[in-house]
Amino acid sequence: MPSGKTHDLLTVLLLPPTFAVGWLVTREPALALLISFFTLFGGFMFGPDLDTHSRQYTRWGFLRFLWFPYKVVFAHRSRWSHGILFGTLIRVLYFAGVSAIFIALGVYLRALLISGGAPTAGEAWQQAEVIYEIIARQTGDGAGIATFAGLWWGAAIHTIADVVWSMLKKGKEIL
Repeated sequence: MPSGKTHDLLTVLLLPPTFAVGWLVTREPALALLISFFTLFGGFMFGPDLDTHSRQYTRWGFLRFLWFPYKVVFAHRSRWSHGILFGTLIRVLYFAGVSAIFIALGVYLRALLISGGAPTAGEAWQQAEVIYEIIARQTGDGAGIATFAGLWWGAAIHTIADVVWSMLKKGKEIL
């Protein structure tokens, strides 16, 4: 497989065409920039090698513990971690679930510290809705799709490089 440096280099080299295609498709430079940013993030931090002790995994620093269950559940280079269709979707859903748990814990602890008692389910839901509304107002309609597209493309660059590398290696072995 290509080295971590090679994967990083490919991600960076593909940023200008990614931005150009994003701008062409969306007609909005802000969304093209968002796609490009999340392509970089997807390639550097959110790619398929989070299932091993890789550059992507270690870049999470003290937060890498968030990815430990993912490492345990998914075998390296399985269709669930490296799959071009499902790999990124599974990582996004996994990370959203882990993030939701920590956000809910934060809301709960905040309510305990401020009001001295645990919030009711209705109060917690209202706080979550307020947070969602703030995020939705700041990001606009296409931001979610642009974010996922960038994450997917950043991970796809990695997977495509692995597939091409394997094909070239097998071609050399046949010759």
